[in-house]
Amino acid sequence: MSSVLKASVISALGLVGYNQYQATDNAQERSQSAHQRAEKVAQSAQFKDGKVISRLPSVPSEESTSSIMWKFFFDRGALKPSHTLPHQSADIALLTERSDAMRVTWLGHSSLFIDIDQTRVLIDPVFEYASPWVAKKLFGRNVEAPMTREHLPMPDVIVISHDHYDHLEESTIRYYANSNVKFFVPLAVGKHLEAWGVPPSQISEFDWWESAMINGVELIATPANHNSGRTGFDSNSTLWASWVVKGRNGSFFYSGDTAYDSHFKQIGDKYGPFDLAFIEVAANVKEGKGFPVENWGHMQAKHTMQAFKDLNAENLFPVHWSTYELFAHKWDEPMTDLIGEAEISGANLVTPMVGETLAITDGLRTSYWWQEQDFQLANLSMTPQN
Repeated sequence: MSSVLKASVISALGLVGYNQYQATDNAQERSQSAHQRAEKVAQSAQFKDGKVISRLPSVPSEESTSSIMWKFFFDRGALKPSHTLPHQSADIALLTERSDAMRVTWLGHSSLFIDIDQTRVLIDPVFEYASPWVAKKLFGRNVEAPMTREHLPMPDVIVISHDHYDHLEESTIRYYANSNVKFFVPLAVGKHLEAWGVPPSQISEFDWWESAMINGVELIATPANHNSGRTGFDSNSTLWASWVVKGRNGSFFYSGDTAYDSHFKQIGDKYGPFDLAFIEVAANVKEGKGFPVENWGHMQAKHTMQAFKDLNAENLFPVHWSTYELFAHKWDEPMTDLIGEAEISGANLVTPMVGETLAITDGLRTSYWWQEQDFQLANLSMTPQN
């Protein structure tokens, strides 16, 4: 055998051995991670017998569940916008420059890219559809993503609120799996990430009220009142959370998905005031018509406003609306109702277009773009605020 051939064989055998060693090492790391996760779940006050304790309300409704389901699956064409909603292409050059001041870019639905103290925080990133692949046509976007994940500057940390498809997207997690990004997730959600290739060493799992620092910015997992599961057979096996982020140059609260509860007042008392509160919104029930979304772990507009008051925040940035139609009401009805609530309370609503970048400063103002634009337009050429 020639020396060249010998070297090639030895190199190939070495590569096989290295890959086998690496696979074994990864398996051991995941096994250890699973053991630590199980211990933490067993000790958590939020879990009982391996399941998160459900505290969802049960509000009687004059509208039957079957009627709601019929609307959702068969009448959604009348609930969605008649045309693709406008969006602003994200200013990639601006986002490439890190910022000391707090700066937020809405990527649609509940996905946010936030700069604070030179630290990039990416929250619940979903760039495609909000469902399993087999049902993606039912949950397509009403508005295009303002940029691809490939063009988004690399975040320092990805924060997840819970494991539902419209908040935890497998393809996005796989994209970031081999980067140096840290993942901050509620307790037990890490098992999904590990299955998609994220090393356990990059994942931090949080019970409620636990916190960690990254680049001097504090992130705290705080309570929410929701549910979890991705398959129909794993309901409430992972925790859900809201998040508090506090830096030198600002602070914000992110609700994730939640029904209204006393936790908003607890969070406001403990960590408020906040410069900005990102809170989910759905339509109010009117004259008994419509389903009380709190039964599903969400908030009517009147509850969103009360949560905002409890938090003691300066500005209210509604999320979880317009990008997908996930409820049995007209797509913009949540905002019509929330504007009405704001007119009564005097709250300042922050309602940028998808893709727009806002610097969080005193006197922050935006417009109700969906009332002013032709929905047939897309990729509007507008200069973002900075």
